[in-house]
Amino acid sequence: MENIFASIKQCVHKLHTLKIRTRLLVLVLATGFLSFLTLSGLSFYAMDIVKRAMDELGGRVGTAGAEFTEELMLRQFKETLEELAESRADFIDHETDLIRENVEIMANIMTHITSNPDDWRPIKLRDPRIDPVQNFDPYIIYSPESYLNGMSPENLSPEILREIGLASNIRTYMKPLAKSFADYKSSFYVGSKNGWFICVSVLPKLRGELPFVDDDLYRYDCRTRPWYVNATKAGKSIFSDLYTNSGTDEFQFIGCSAPYFDRNGEIAGVVGLGVSNEDIYTDIAATDVSADGFSFVLNKHGKVIFSSYKGDKISAKVDGSDLRLSPRKNLAEAATRMVNGEKGTVLVTVDGEEYFLAFAPMKNVGWSFGTLTPRRDISVIAEAGRDYFLEQVEVFGTRLQGEFFLIIFAALILLAWLLNIFVSASKLLSARFVRPINELSDGVHEIAAGNYDKKLYIKTDDEIKHLEICFNEMTKVLKEYTANLTKTTAEKERIQTELDIAAEIQSSMLPKDFPLRDDVEILATMTPAKEVGGDFYDFYFLDKTHVVITVADVSGKGIPAALFMGSSKTVLNNFIVRFYKENGLALAVSAANEKICSNNEAMMFVTAFIGVLDLETGEFTFVNGGHNPPVLYRAEENSCEFLDVKKNFVLGPMDGIPFAEQKISFKRGDLLFVYTDGVTEALNVKNEEYLPDRLINFMNSTDCRVDLQTLLKKIRADVADHVGEAEQSDDITLFAFRYNGGSIDASD
Repeated sequence: MENIFASIKQCVHKLHTLKIRTRLLVLVLATGFLSFLTLSGLSFYAMDIVKRAMDELGGRVGTAGAEFTEELMLRQFKETLEELAESRADFIDHETDLIRENVEIMANIMTHITSNPDDWRPIKLRDPRIDPVQNFDPYIIYSPESYLNGMSPENLSPEILREIGLASNIRTYMKPLAKSFADYKSSFYVGSKNGWFICVSVLPKLRGELPFVDDDLYRYDCRTRPWYVNATKAGKSIFSDLYTNSGTDEFQFIGCSAPYFDRNGEIAGVVGLGVSNEDIYTDIAATDVSADGFSFVLNKHGKVIFSSYKGDKISAKVDGSDLRLSPRKNLAEAATRMVNGEKGTVLVTVDGEEYFLAFAPMKNVGWSFGTLTPRRDISVIAEAGRDYFLEQVEVFGTRLQGEFFLIIFAALILLAWLLNIFVSASKLLSARFVRPINELSDGVHEIAAGNYDKKLYIKTDDEIKHLEICFNEMTKVLKEYTANLTKTTAEKERIQTELDIAAEIQSSMLPKDFPLRDDVEILATMTPAKEVGGDFYDFYFLDKTHVVITVADVSGKGIPAALFMGSSKTVLNNFIVRFYKENGLALAVSAANEKICSNNEAMMFVTAFIGVLDLETGEFTFVNGGHNPPVLYRAEENSCEFLDVKKNFVLGPMDGIPFAEQKISFKRGDLLFVYTDGVTEALNVKNEEYLPDRLINFMNSTDCRVDLQTLLKKIRADVADHVGEAEQSDDITLFAFRYNGGSIDASD
């Protein structure tokens, strides 16, 4: 034993000359052994406690855990059912909202046809009395009155016949809409207050002519149908309860209908869309959670209008009863909550079997969606989870007991072999190894706190000594870097401050107070590509009846462009005010160009569009100095085109250049949109330009009669859609004015 301790002391004495990797290995071995001893003792004690506790508490813990598992799975399943019902209610609600949108589109079209009869030519539809009618073919059924006393539709009054001929133009829109419902037995229809009925019928499985019954052709009165009566009473789009198209019709329909109006604002008839509820059964059944479950839709009157249930308790019928009056109290209470727009999950009884009913409201139509899952299906799953938990508890106990004895056996062998060797060595190693690391750590903390004058001194001959040298060199570099960084940061902050001030100055040079006048509307925006830019706009009144507008784009960007912009704006303003009335706009612009050229050593240039509008006559005089052609909107034609401009030279690089002025006349409602090339040359991530063609197409596709703020936002949004994620490549200026003076022609 004495020889062993002597050997350990000799090893410790030599450790300070070893590499840190070797000393770290020794330390890990010693630390691991000590940890092993400590953890082994604690483990023996803890495992003994666990062994005794498992025997005593195993049964109780297993039972409680199994019951908790069963309860948890049941609660989670109910929550899942409720979330599923809510998501599917939203889906069906969305689908019904699409039906409503289609009906409202048809109602708007019929209102337009009825209110503007001069815009349409009468056309003739198929008459199923004499013409074969296929799927998706629009056809006409005349009012019952037209067949009384031997009369025929051909003997109707010219006014009624013209009304039918004009209304038949709806076929252009009904047929594409009907094809979007090609998988359902459905019909798109228009019924007039005068009794005639236009329809497109869809029978998906039918090949050949549509079948008709004589009563359908000679006695069908659309004005008595539920969809017509409900829509006329409501005065808006509305969903009807289940109905049939005729007394002999085998199909039950759920439909949405809406009134349309004549030019006097009175109801002229009703349009609608009906879909067979049998065809919706498949979609509803697809949402059932289990094979024995089913789903249904309840309307605001408590009646079932869609159902995948095959029995009688919850099925869709035209004469179905209010589910809230069910003799089953729990089912009646659930139906009441559904009609009240609530959501939840409750236990109900249907045909002698218990179901979990999860329901959620369909807010757009005021209905409620419910899905039922047999309780026995959920109980089977919960009981399976409970049995699995008990089984795992039993397996765990058996395994734990076996591993307990194995660990005790292995630990006793290791302890007997390692105890005498490592206990003493670990004590000597820890003190010698930790000291230089602590010294290095303390020095690093001081350097990290900001003391870059700190120098480290480590008395070893290993890697820690090299680390000390590296830290001292790093401290020197950090000190120099921090000084340079402080100086650079201060300089950047100063430059940014100056740029912010320059941007504010430039922004203040552009007019912001746009006139609130009856004879003219003016609005403009400018968005620089950098902090400051070279675009500018201006407007000012020469007198009470003449307003000057200017839109210009200076070459380049940034501070130089902004300075040249300020100078050019001032020069143009001064010379137009001084010379326009006596010498005209062209000579005023030429004089301004001479002034700009005289101080333009940098050879910068500016494109400009300058115009003067006479607010009394609508005459507009303009000069285009190399600028993009503006867009002219004519209110009478409701169309846009590029203004025809002469190709004058830009301002600034060359003096002695003549400029030609042009004139056009504005009428009330006419508009001029002036812009810079930052619009038409805007680039997307593929380096594709926006281009003038897209601009003029967009202007012709949008409503230019809206207020100027909305119009400019629409144009800016279309440019943004084209640019996408790309950075703004140039300054963007938008300027528009609308002339509201003069008088409105009779043709307007």
